[in-house]
Formats: sequence, structure tokens, C-alpha cells
Amino acid sequence: YSMSALRENEFDITFKVYPNGRASGYLDRLKVGDETGTFGMSAGRRRNPGKYVGIIAYGVGITEGLPVAKAELEKGDADEVTLLWATRTMADTFWHDDIEGLKKQYRNKFRVVHILSREERDGCLQGRIDPTVLQQVFRPSD
Repeated sequence: YSMSALRENEFDITFKVYPNGRASGYLDRLKVGDETGTFGMSAGRRRNPGKYVGIIAYGVGITEGLPVAKAELEKGDADEVTLLWATRTMADTFWHDDIEGLKKQYRNKFRVVHILSREERDGCLQGRIDPTVLQQVFRPSD
């Protein structure tokens, strides 16, 4: 589970329900309007200065990675934002319209690279993230 949207005094959580999953099972049983306790959110996090932003998301971690990418694009101080999303298969991906919308809006600044561990597909890397993949994906395009 991951926080996927933040508003004043509230946030959204995106989660995948796993069989026998304690946290996902609990969240799945909540009804709209139910309340639950949470613990504090980190304040004051900042990225290191620079004109290139690289984000790595594993599976449902995209629910944190994509909002961070969008915020960086909206700030406008990065020349390029690259999001590397690792999943088993393309069937494990979602938010396709949101991603395509950002790619259209920020044509020369935003790119998403998919790496699939259990499927070969044109336009996607295949395997697992390792130092070679990181060098290949996060090399600035200048």
C-alpha cells in the first residue's frame, strides 16, 4: 500500500489486496467513511539540487513515484524527469491515462521506462534492475 494523493488533512491510499495479507486485508475491509489511525508523515524532505530527476518505482510503489514525478514537473526546475517502473508484467501496471497525459504535457521533459521481470515486450526492458540498467536509464539525454 502507498499514499497516492495528498490534500490538506486527508490523503488517498492505493493498495493491492494479497491473500492472507494483514495490512491489505484490513484496508480492504474498511468502508467509505471509516476512520483509521495513522502515524506521522515526514516533513521537509527535499531532493538534491540538479536538473535531472530519477525515480524508481517497484510495483505498486508507482503510487508514490508518479505523484513525485508530477510535482517535479510542475515545479519546472528540472530539465528531465525519468521514472523507471519495475513490474512483473504489463498486466501489473495501471494509471495508463495519467502517465500518457503527463508524457503529452511534458513531451521533452518526462519519460517512463518499464522493466518487466516475467514478460518480454517491445519497448520495455526485460529483467531486474541492476547497475547496468540504472546507467542505461538514468544517463541524461544531453
